[in-house]
Amino acid sequence: MDDETYEEIKGEVAHYLCECDMSYPLDVNEFARRMNLNVVPYSTLGCDAYMAAMRTSRDGFLCEKNYAYAYVFLNDERMSERQDSSILHEIGHFVMDHNTTPDKSDDVKEAEAKFFAKYAKAPMPLIHLLPIVTTETIQKAFGLSREAAKYALDNYWKWLDRFNGTYTDYEQKILSLKRDGLNADIEELKFQKERSSVRYQRAEGQKYKPNLARKPRGQAVPLQDCNSTVVQRNLYEVRQMAGP
Repeated sequence: MDDETYEEIKGEVAHYLCECDMSYPLDVNEFARRMNLNVVPYSTLGCDAYMAAMRTSRDGFLCEKNYAYAYVFLNDERMSERQDSSILHEIGHFVMDHNTTPDKSDDVKEAEAKFFAKYAKAPMPLIHLLPIVTTETIQKAFGLSREAAKYALDNYWKWLDRFNGTYTDYEQKILSLKRDGLNADIEELKFQKERSSVRYQRAEGQKYKPNLARKPRGQAVPLQDCNSTVVQRNLYEVRQMAGP
């Protein structure tokens, strides 16, 4: 995909998230419901319908009845993170009107839907709010699989290289969404970062700090001949200060 298509998809993600009044971490099933998409688990299908669904896709697929309503058939035997990705993937097909765009190849449609799903689940501006950005923190904050979190981290570093401190219109829309659950993770990470910083500062302070308490008192290394009057007087004064 070219840069223009990426930007278009990001704009569509932000638009529909705002239209549906979503919050983060994203409740994917609620997002589908507000998009008038009825999620039908494979486990609810009869034997013949189940086999037909599995032949169609091992993850899920979109079935549009009309322009106002559609069904997402979902393999609910997959891990929850994979199910979220599948639902968002089909929402991407729905939003991008892939059933009415015969000029696009299947590979292009799949690439667009895949990017829609990944960007919707963990948008770059929200990742940027995390005080500590790692695969683990992204995975926990946005409810991703480890593989998806690695992908998100890679995209985040690419985005950060181009970020000049000013958010686009669609990024501002995403930042305007409610994120109570995400804010809890942000506060926890802030605490971890501050605690780590304090430990580091203490360790660095102790690293070069002389331990004066361990130096024995009452002893001196004379730099002159021990028999000289000056040295003898100095040793006497040191012994007096040290006590018995």
